[in-house]
Amino acid sequence: MMRSILFFVAAAAFCTLFSGVILTAQEVKPAKVLHFTRSQGHEHAPAKRLDDGTTVSGRGLTAYFADKNIELVETQDGGVFDGNIEQYDAFVFYTSGNLLNADGSKNEFAKPMTEAGLRKMIAAVRAGKGFVGIHSATDTHCGLNEDGVDIFTRFVGARFTGHGPDQYGTLTIVQPTAFPFLKESGKRITTWDEWYGMGQFNPDMHVILVQETAGMDGRDYDRPPFPMTWLRAEGAGRVAYTSFGHGNRYFDNMENVRRIGELVEWSVGRFAADTTPNIEQVTPEFRQMPPPR
Repeated sequence: MMRSILFFVAAAAFCTLFSGVILTAQEVKPAKVLHFTRSQGHEHAPAKRLDDGTTVSGRGLTAYFADKNIELVETQDGGVFDGNIEQYDAFVFYTSGNLLNADGSKNEFAKPMTEAGLRKMIAAVRAGKGFVGIHSATDTHCGLNEDGVDIFTRFVGARFTGHGPDQYGTLTIVQPTAFPFLKESGKRITTWDEWYGMGQFNPDMHVILVQETAGMDGRDYDRPPFPMTWLRAEGAGRVAYTSFGHGNRYFDNMENVRRIGELVEWSVGRFAADTTPNIEQVTPEFRQMPPPR
């Protein structure tokens, strides 16, 4: 397991918002986050293990958290979830494929989760910890169904169905929002990425970014607008997902990384945000899928 230790460096103050209260750097509770990047399916470049044991996505988040008293721990070994996960305040998954399948690991350090470890992690979130899924986290599953839905799919909030070519996409910001990067972005964000088509959406999600589909290149977007970034309550815990983050270039830009980093900050309780389900109101046709191939 590779640790990227982020030292607390504030001498004067930085400020962060927590439930409407401004906290100084000295008052912010330290947080420890586990970044899990094992790929059993397609391995995205930002999740690939580098020679020093880090990943491009992990390095980007490490840089973003440098002045926020957040420690990031990176691993591709799913066995970590059978150990002491109480030490972590949140879990960040940039994963793909079947979490429990030992086949298809991309290197000797990448190992599957056990069913017990997966259930232990989900239980920890229900008890009050945080979880953030990046990009291919919706292209991740575990092969364990309850009521016909994969338990990880239900946990993260949706299932990947396909994507078109990398292109500019426009996202509508759902207001009001507690996220600083969205407050500063106006009503829409237009940016370059690989945009996921998704289905099997949880009806309990609070959508904060909507994928606009008009004019997009690819049959996966031949449908009405659908959720792209969302929050949901998992018991006492906080779950977030965004389809941002496809390539290494995404993590070269700190404003891009901030869009993921603020989700992590929310997941560890640095500020409050509404999780009241709104999917039916803001994306009323989210169940409509593209026509068959």
